[in-house]
Amino acid sequence: MDPDRTQIDVRRPWQGQELIFLLGPGGVGKSTLGRELAKRLSWPHIDLDLEFCESFGEIGGFIGTHGYERYRAENLDLAFSLTASIDRPTLFVTSSGFLAARAGTRDYAQARQLVSTGYGLVLLPSLDIEIATPLVVARQLSRGFGLERATEDRKFRERFDIYRREGDVLVVSMEPPDQIASAVEQAIHQKT
Repeated sequence: MDPDRTQIDVRRPWQGQELIFLLGPGGVGKSTLGRELAKRLSWPHIDLDLEFCESFGEIGGFIGTHGYERYRAENLDLAFSLTASIDRPTLFVTSSGFLAARAGTRDYAQARQLVSTGYGLVLLPSLDIEIATPLVVARQLSRGFGLERATEDRKFRERFDIYRREGDVLVVSMEPPDQIASAVEQAIHQKT
């Protein structure tokens, strides 16, 4: 795979009116790609992390006070609530652990059920975990949230295979967001 190109593996064609869920671990560029792609397509854009912060406060603080399981439950409920009223194609950026619940749990089933109502677009910088991990961890640490390298490295490695297998389309790229958005736009329109 050429690291200087955007590689797109379309597993199911986009149906033309589906909500697009942007999926992937933290630090892969979902929020940035979501804004760019929404602008290109003239679609509304919802970022679940931003919506959570507006509704509940800063994510890290919420987790510190209420625990990770409560965060996951509130985050999933919020995602269902936000998508319930969508009546046109929209870009919906999910949180980093959206599909990372333990298999067999209610959370695991509900998150996948929600994504199945639309079109799941997974974003990864590389299919080589040894290339992707340091890149993503560096991005996460640069955000200034007081994250720890070892924790971010572990989370990314745990979530890498989950996201690599998920979605209706897998987008693998280290290109700038505008180039990734252009490639995605072309790919989804070719398949409709």
